[in-house]
Amino acid sequence: MILGKKPAVIPGKYSFNDVLDETCEKLMDKQAKYSIRRIQEMDECLLSLERELDVFLAQKNRKRR
Repeated sequence: MILGKKPAVIPGKYSFNDVLDETCEKLMDKQAKYSIRRIQEMDECLLSLERELDVFLAQKNRKRR
């Protein structure tokens, strides 16, 4: 067993389906957390690009005057 990790064997009487269901729930939770984190990262990137575009358009408008 790796230190700091939960054991793969669950103590007590559990069926294979119980173990599989719990594992799938944990994987779906991890996937949801990963997806949320990626969406937040993409949102930050989009905000940065919007700011750059605003600066670019402001400079372009100043040159026209």
